Amino acid sequence: MRNALSAEWRKLLGHTRAFSFLVLIFPVGALIITLMIDILPGLLIPDLREFNAARTRTWTDDLLMVWTLLTGFPGGTFLQMPFIAFIAVAFAGEFQWGTWKNILPGQSRTVLVLAKFIVSITLILLALLATSLIVAGGSWLSSILFDSSYGPPVAEVDFASYLPDYFSQILVTFASLTISAAIAALIALYSRSVMAAVLLTVGVSIVEFASILLLLVVSGILNRPNLVNVFVVTPSYNLENIRSWILDGVGSNVGGIPGLTAVQPLSTSILIVTGWLVGLLLATAVLFNRQDINS
Repeated sequence: MRNALSAEWRKLLGHTRAFSFLVLIFPVGALIITLMIDILPGLLIPDLREFNAARTRTWTDDLLMVWTLLTGFPGGTFLQMPFIAFIAVAFAGEFQWGTWKNILPGQSRTVLVLAKFIVSITLILLALLATSLIVAGGSWLSSILFDSSYGPPVAEVDFASYLPDYFSQILVTFASLTISAAIAALIALYSRSVMAAVLLTVGVSIVEFASILLLLVVSGILNRPNLVNVFVVTPSYNLENIRSWILDGVGSNVGGIPGLTAVQPLSTSILIVTGWLVGLLLATAVLFNRQDINS
């Protein structure tokens, strides 16, 4: 497994264009936006300098920003598209380049799938951590240049409440990305197409979101309001439910959707999310083990 992980790490980093435009785009984009929109205009334009000096920002919010943007529909779904494309390149790209036949001899296909998946997700998470630090660092530099407020002081932060908020958001974002990546990997191996994997993975996210609306319509037609409770088996509900339990101490009813009464316990939601992830990875491994790479 260690050799497979090392090989995949070198290979995925070696896809310079894909890695740069699909993964590094987030930290690089955050750096460019910070410099070109926040800092440089303020240095050159007096009115913007005064505006920046009057702004009140907090590093606690800045550290969370990128993680919160990547969850939810539709914003989070479309922001995840570059990462989904990177996963698709990692899996379907091998078919399009005809390289599976060169790397499979002597390799366990299951181990290879897991190695690709683990390395891809690790690179994405490192890019997001870098983006989070760049956003906070850029705001800190701006506060120094324009003598603006940037708090709160570390001594005044209630870390007992902030850290659960911060790490739970990272956990939810990580789980959301991981499930999206697992769906993308499965579709990529089945379709053998990078474009199909990206579009169909986004399509699955849209269908999942729309399923609650469909359930509401069907439950109204059949006069069975409890039918809406089927929604609690979806990954998106359980991710939101986990976040709600950790932060608020209560389960989520998704904004009070009519008929949604089956609020899941935290342990159940964790099991459901884990089940989705394991099931998708298992399906991917089974599919790949049965595929003829020469056809």
